[in-house]
Amino acid sequence: MVRSDEGVDDRGTEVKASSLSTGGSLAVYRSVIDGQGPPPHTHTHEDETIYVLNGVIEAECGDEIFTASEGDLIFLPRLFQHTFRSVDGPAEILFLVTPGRLDEFFRERDRLVAEGADPSEIAKLISSYM
Repeated sequence: MVRSDEGVDDRGTEVKASSLSTGGSLAVYRSVIDGQGPPPHTHTHEDETIYVLNGVIEAECGDEIFTASEGDLIFLPRLFQHTFRSVDGPAEILFLVTPGRLDEFFRERDRLVAEGADPSEIAKLISSYM
């Protein structure tokens, strides 16, 4: 159990479940998106699910565009290019990744950024997870 003001050990309160804490099953984040989220991308191994806690999220998945508000859920399946953003200000979401493998990417990316890594190192990391 992770309480609302807690997170997974060594990951901060945003990370509610990690690949490590779930045996690889999933990763769960409580996040605030303010404007553009990630650039358009495609996963070969993971599905992403966004549950909107408050605000409005617009997601593009393949040829479709979805607009979701409080209580709505968006499923972004693997093998479809997708991106998402908040509309008219910040939006708070629960972000679920299944399986949780992508969580390790975020952990490693954050470490590289904190160390001031060369952009080519981050690009190499990205390609190893796609």
